[in-house]
Amino acid sequence: MKRLIEGVAFNSGGKHKVSIGGVAVRSYVAWRHMIGRCYCPKTQKKQPTYIGCSVTDEWLDYQVFAEWFCEQEHSDIGYDLDKDLLVVGNKVYSPETCSFIPRELNSILTDCKAARTNLPQGVSFDKRCGKYQSRVNLNVGRKSLGYFDCPSDAYKAYKDAKEAYVKERALHWKDRIDPRVFDAIMDWRLSYSASMPE
Repeated sequence: MKRLIEGVAFNSGGKHKVSIGGVAVRSYVAWRHMIGRCYCPKTQKKQPTYIGCSVTDEWLDYQVFAEWFCEQEHSDIGYDLDKDLLVVGNKVYSPETCSFIPRELNSILTDCKAARTNLPQGVSFDKRCGKYQSRVNLNVGRKSLGYFDCPSDAYKAYKDAKEAYVKERALHWKDRIDPRVFDAIMDWRLSYSASMPE
C-alpha cells in the first residue's frame, strides 16, 4: 500500500524520481503544490480561491503527472503550472487544461482575479478630492490613471490599461511560451461584471 499524500495522491514508483541528491526535482515540487492547493485544508485556508479545485484521477499518481510534466517544453525552467488560462473558470488540473506560464504573466493575471474592497479592481476613493482614483500595477510600479466622478469610469480606465499591459507583456514573452498560452493571453479580457460591486 503506497503512502497517501493529503489522503488522495501517491507515487506508484517508476522512472521519475522525487529528488536528486536530496533536492526535490521540479516535477515533484509542482505535483506536491498542485495536490496541496486542491486537498490541503491549511493551504486552502490561506488561499481560498482553490476551494473546490481538484486533480484529475490519473494525475493523483506522481509518475503519470511527471511523465506529462517532462513532455512539456517549458516545464523545467521555473514557469508556473496554470489550470485556468486555456479554459476560463476551470477548476480541474488535467493534461487538457493545464499549461506552463512565466511567473510574471501569471502574477499579472492573478492580480486581476479579485477585488480587495467593495469598489472595482484598480479603483479607490480619494476623500480629499471626493473622486475615484484609478491605478494600475506595472512592472515599473503603480501608475495613476486619473480621477473620475464615478467608479464605473475609473474602472473602465483601469480595464483598458490592464488589458493593454497584459498584451504588451505577452508580446515580450511570445517566443518563450506555448503558442496556446500566447493566444489565450492575447484574447484575454478583464470581466467587468465580475469586478464591479453588487
